[in-house]
Amino acid sequence: MRKPQTPEKKEEMIRIGSRLNEIRREAGLSLSDVADRLSREYGANTNKGMISKYENGIHEPSASTIYCLSRIFGVSSDYIMCRTDEKYEAAPTQGAEATGYCVKLFTSMTDRDTGVQDETKTILIPKDWLVGGREYFAYRVKGGRAAPRYFDGDIIIFERKIKTRKDQVALVSVGDAEASLCLVTKKRNGKIIKPIDPAYDSHFYTTEEIADIPVKILGVAVELRRQDFED
Repeated sequence: MRKPQTPEKKEEMIRIGSRLNEIRREAGLSLSDVADRLSREYGANTNKGMISKYENGIHEPSASTIYCLSRIFGVSSDYIMCRTDEKYEAAPTQGAEATGYCVKLFTSMTDRDTGVQDETKTILIPKDWLVGGREYFAYRVKGGRAAPRYFDGDIIIFERKIKTRKDQVALVSVGDAEASLCLVTKKRNGKIIKPIDPAYDSHFYTTEEIADIPVKILGVAVELRRQDFED
C-alpha cells in the first residue's frame, strides 16, 4: 500500500478507484462486505475505511490486493487497473493452474518493476503466498557467472522486500547499475553485500552510504525453479 506521490500517479489512482467503486456497486457489495471477504478469504488485515481510500484514490492497493479484489469481483486485474475494457481474463496457458497467481518475470532490473520483462513465460505462485499483502516477482539468471549456486536459465522467485534477515540471497541494485544476485549480511551499522558472481568482491556499505548511493534490495529469494522451467 503506497500513497500516490505524483500528479500522474494520483490521476491513475483516481481512475482505478472509480473503477473499483463501479465494480463494487455492480456486484451489490458494501464497503464492509468487500473488507470482510478480503479478510476472511485472503487473510488481509483491512477494513471498510481502507476500501473507501482505495476507491477515492487516497491509497494505492498492492498488486496482491488487486489480485484478491479481482477474484472477489470476478473480473481481471487489468480491468481493475484500467489497462483494458475487457472485464474477463483470457484462458490460462495450457497446463497452468487457474488457481495460481501469475507474477512478472524479469531478465534484468534496475529498480522496483523497472527493467526488461519476459512475457513469453507464465510464472505461477500459490495463491496462499499472497496472504498478508505479500508481493512477488521472478528473475531469470543470465550466463554461468553465478554457478555453482545458480545456472543459466534458472528462475528465482523473490518476495518483494527491502530488508533481509541475517544472511539471505537478494537482488540488489547499487546506484543506477543493473541489479545482481548478492548475499546480504546485516551488520549493526550497515550491510555486507557479497555478489554471487565470484568475479566481484564483497563490499561493506554503511547505513549512510546505503541511503545516499543508494543501495536497494529489490527482493529476497524464496524459491529456485530449475528443471520445470528450462527452455
